[in-house]
Amino acid sequence: MMKKSLILLVVFFGLANLVFSINSNLDNKFDSSQPIFSIKNNEYTEPSLANFDDPVLFAALPSFDQQIQTSIKTADARSEIIRQYLNKYESPLEPYSDLIVELSDQYNFDYRWLVAIAQQESGLCKHIPENSYNCWGWGIYGDKVTRFDNYEDALRRISPQFTKIFLKGDHSKDPAEVMKTYTPPSDGSWANGISTFFDHLD
Repeated sequence: MMKKSLILLVVFFGLANLVFSINSNLDNKFDSSQPIFSIKNNEYTEPSLANFDDPVLFAALPSFDQQIQTSIKTADARSEIIRQYLNKYESPLEPYSDLIVELSDQYNFDYRWLVAIAQQESGLCKHIPENSYNCWGWGIYGDKVTRFDNYEDALRRISPQFTKIFLKGDHSKDPAEVMKTYTPPSDGSWANGISTFFDHLD
């Protein structure tokens, strides 16, 4: 009986020592500053959680994300170029800078066309028939005046027609070619003016 008790005691201490060794090895594998749990001096220590407010740093961003960011910056730059240009001349079209870029992309023409023609035809809406919102000389022949509800209405109605009639999908067409149908009586000054305004907006 004594022999069995002695054997059981040895086995008990052996197992206890084994469990203690395993626990020590596991503790060493984890960051001591962020334990899963810890019991010391009969007290329970709460887990240490990561601070999710801290910034996360990446070694590099995927090239696809960089392309997206570049595209956004390019689009924003066009709107800002137009906004600053219209602001300089105190044009009522300034609030529509984003829309001008949006429509030029939608109908596939150079974003400078709508601004350059408005500059050439009306000094950026400074000289237009009363209550017409027509800054582009669109459909104005003598006493006949094409009127729009507001500047946004004018931009949205003119843009698709401009592509269909004058550019026919060619967003890079020379102003001299557009002049032949847009304002045939011009002696070339219209095209020269458009080209100059294109340069200012470039």
